[in-house]
Amino acid sequence: MKKLVLVLFLGLSSFVSNAQDIEGILTSGKWFVESIQEKGEEPELSSNKEDEWLSFSKDGKVEENHFGDSKTHSWNYDKNKKMIKISGSETTFHRIIEISNNKLIVELIEDLKETDDNLMITYIKN
Repeated sequence: MKKLVLVLFLGLSSFVSNAQDIEGILTSGKWFVESIQEKGEEPELSSNKEDEWLSFSKDGKVEENHFGDSKTHSWNYDKNKKMIKISGSETTFHRIIEISNNKLIVELIEDLKETDDNLMITYIKN
C-alpha cells in the first residue's frame, strides 16, 4: 500500500512539474515561425523568420509580431487540455503537439466547435 501511494505521489509530482516546465519553456524567449501547414498540404516555410514571432511573458502577456505589426494579448496555459489560450480582439487556442527548449509545434484552433480548418505552426527559438 505504501508503494502504491508513493508511486501515485511521484506520478502527480512529475505531472505538475511538467506543466511548470512547459510554462517555463514558453516564457524562455522569442518563438519565431519556421513553417505553417494546413491539413493535407506541405508545410510552407516562413520567408522572413525575423518578422513573425511570439514572446510569452510570465505575467500572462504575449507579444505577437506579424511583418512589423506588433500586438499584445493575454495568454494562459491549460495543463489538462495541453492548450495555450490567447485572448485579445479574438480568442485562439494553440494545442501543443510538441515542445522542447528550441522547438514548439502547435495546432492553431480558432473555433473549438469546428476543428476542420486547423493550422499546424512550427516555431523555433534562435
